[in-house]
Amino acid sequence: MAGAAGRVGSAVVVGASMAGIFAAAALAQSGYQVTVLERDRLPSTARSRRGVPQGEQAHVLLHRGLVTIDELLPGFRAGLLSRGAMPFDTGQMPWLGEFGWLDTSVPAFEVVSATRPLMEAVARERLLELPMVSVRDDVTVSGLVADRRGWRARTAAGEFTSDIVVDASGRSSRLEHWLPGLGRPRVEQVDAQMGYACRLYAERVPTPLRAGVMILNSPMVGTAGLALPVEGDRWLVAAAGFGDKRPPRDEIAFERFLADLPDPGITDLVSLLDPAGPVRIYRQTANQRRRWDRCDGWPRGLLVVGDALCAFNPVYGQGITVAAQQASAIRAALGVGKPIDRLLQRQMIRITDTPWSMATTADLRHPSCPGHLNAGQRLSFAWASRLGRLAAAGDVRCTRSLAAVNHLMVSPVALFHPALVGRVARPIPRRRISRPRVLEDLSQARSSASRRPPPAAPTDA
Repeated sequence: MAGAAGRVGSAVVVGASMAGIFAAAALAQSGYQVTVLERDRLPSTARSRRGVPQGEQAHVLLHRGLVTIDELLPGFRAGLLSRGAMPFDTGQMPWLGEFGWLDTSVPAFEVVSATRPLMEAVARERLLELPMVSVRDDVTVSGLVADRRGWRARTAAGEFTSDIVVDASGRSSRLEHWLPGLGRPRVEQVDAQMGYACRLYAERVPTPLRAGVMILNSPMVGTAGLALPVEGDRWLVAAAGFGDKRPPRDEIAFERFLADLPDPGITDLVSLLDPAGPVRIYRQTANQRRRWDRCDGWPRGLLVVGDALCAFNPVYGQGITVAAQQASAIRAALGVGKPIDRLLQRQMIRITDTPWSMATTADLRHPSCPGHLNAGQRLSFAWASRLGRLAAAGDVRCTRSLAAVNHLMVSPVALFHPALVGRVARPIPRRRISRPRVLEDLSQARSSASRRPPPAAPTDA
């Protein structure tokens, strides 16, 4: 590791987002003295903050992200588990997709389910255990200046000088205003006008469901629901919809939205839970990519990562994982002596190519999304749909291959393996996977709970 040779320079990371934390870890492990500048006042405990408006929504950390973060921040997974986060195999998660149920007997990939504030708190703790890292909160960057000596980040608290600057300030990045000489990057955007609503619940009685549940619908219907177990014997229950079918903030209407999904599993679960907070909505879900890699005169020592470079529709759970992959690439490049330059910035955008294609292809299918699938996207979707139908018919190879691609463990090229080509060429069996037994158990638990008499009122002694 480069850091073993001692300090090689200094770096400023703008933003203590997950992307900023990962980039700071990569730089510190490469021997840089790192200062993270965050405009929010960071909480001392696992609490939401203003600068993460999606922080109270459900988050799924893909397996590739879990593995990569644990390499960047050793002990991250163990830290989550020690604070009550819930590990489970996604293959055991009841999943109703467009073509039917998936087989819950087929192992897939582990995730560790936790609230976003807990993920950030544990990640910050692990970052601050690294030498040569400091985090300055309540500090807003107002400008960047490059000169022959390096970089200066201007703030009300003074200037912070460094050899490297990493912009990890999220969707609201102001880099083009800080450095007008770069010009405006071309912005790619695909907006399916999706909206979230999410509510935190506490378990009133133990539930038979431990691995979460996902209920999807076809793009023509455009609604979905998700329930995830999180720390503290709680559940995050989310509803999603596109266009005029976006879920409401009203609590009664929120539960009515869940009841209208094509399966009652989430409603059965909610009947065994007690609300532990209000309904929170989130609407900033457009896929957006700034093509900084195509700007001329890219200065040395500057990188843009995370949502500041490419933000995804959160429904696909890709953003945190992609940011971790970018940080891993930074560490690998510095480890072999490569500079922070335009070539490395191009690598940052290449890391987004596959998840960008997956997310935008899926979103362009929705009637609420302007634009149309191109020929390549139509072909990719037709192929993936065929595999999805086979998975719903019980084909284990198709189920595992789709899971590996969705968790970013392999390239989508794996879906064209000769063994899969042979399966696609054959007729799809009429067999369909039955509704998972655990959901039947959940329905019975709901019935039992509704028949249980209410507790007796206390009497005076």
